[in-house]
Amino acid sequence: MKFVVAIATVLVGFNALASTEVLLNCKHIDQADISTAVVQTYADPAKKFSLELVLTSPAGETQSIEIDSEDYTEGWIALPAEDTAERYLTRQEGGWEIFGTIGQATYFATATCEEKAE
Repeated sequence: MKFVVAIATVLVGFNALASTEVLLNCKHIDQADISTAVVQTYADPAKKFSLELVLTSPAGETQSIEIDSEDYTEGWIALPAEDTAERYLTRQEGGWEIFGTIGQATYFATATCEEKAE
């Protein structure tokens, strides 16, 4: 009986270590190829200085990108380039938004996000 309890305790402890934590949940991204974005910690302790950016397209396809935790802390997350545009998910006073450049032109787009309170 003690063995079963010990195994259960170890499994619960391991499961707690292997869980991810959502830091930023963007339920709406105003981009043709991205509908949602989530920034979360990795379950793997070896990646403790990296975060995972999970993007979902309007068709439901997901893409996982490793980002530096410092980029998230600074509020400047690079998104995959669409055509020739460079674009970033940026933290502003009122929340998050998309900032992009196409050649010499810059644009801004809406991002409806909820950030985990510190």
